[in-house]
Amino acid sequence: MLIPIAIALIGTCSLNIGFLLQKSDASNLPSMRGHNLVQTFSLILKCRKWLLGTMLTSTGWILFLVAISIAPLSVIAPLNNAGVLVLVIFAILYLNEKLNLYEWLGLASIILGVVLIPVFSQLPTNETRIFNSSFVMILTLLIIAGILLLAIIQRRLAPTKSGAFLGFTAGITGGLGAVYTKVLSLVYEDVPSLVFIFSLFLIFQLLSFLTLQTAFQKERATVVVPLFNSFSTLLPVIFGVIAFYESIPVGQMIGIILIVVGASALFQFSEPSAS
Repeated sequence: MLIPIAIALIGTCSLNIGFLLQKSDASNLPSMRGHNLVQTFSLILKCRKWLLGTMLTSTGWILFLVAISIAPLSVIAPLNNAGVLVLVIFAILYLNEKLNLYEWLGLASIILGVVLIPVFSQLPTNETRIFNSSFVMILTLLIIAGILLLAIIQRRLAPTKSGAFLGFTAGITGGLGAVYTKVLSLVYEDVPSLVFIFSLFLIFQLLSFLTLQTAFQKERATVVVPLFNSFSTLLPVIFGVIAFYESIPVGQMIGIILIVVGASALFQFSEPSAS
């Protein structure tokens, strides 16, 4: 179990450093409007920090998804938030971002939750390869419907929170991508299912990537990334318990609640980005 945990930790550090580089160059990214694909691509190539950040995030995601494919979701997924500390240090020193009191409390709650989840996770001696495909699909459809409903509510009641909401949405779709990575490792012998699941995996990963880049253009990294990490962590844990029959101790449940509370604080009390 130590090997996948080490892979996940290296991956999450690479991921979060890449996020910061993407954020630092996000304002230079071209808009899809007013440019054809060739012009857009040529302009993107000029954003060297963003490209380097994308390379690091891609490497981090690959390492993290490898860890998920060989270890329980409820153990590996929470480690994604370990990079939040790296994020905060670099965002304050490199991007000159500042957090208000409530954001600091929310971040502290997330970090404490992240610590509790792996500490209290029960590491199985023999990981089961059984999962409930019906539960996976039903949960996925409910989550997608929930995102659409929340998008309508956010536009009407909290229009200034669009950046934070996009960070939340990127986390949800990223979490679904992680879930379907786990499913891929269990259906590799069934070719039709493998093709279908791989297609869903690509769709969720692409949606997560594009949504996150848009969020970076609207909100501070110290708000977007903790929201992204929190929900990309929570979803695999929930799926792990419901669809993959993984146990969840009381201490881990407390950690999950702390993450939800902290993420809610970041969303509710975040101030609009000055950029």
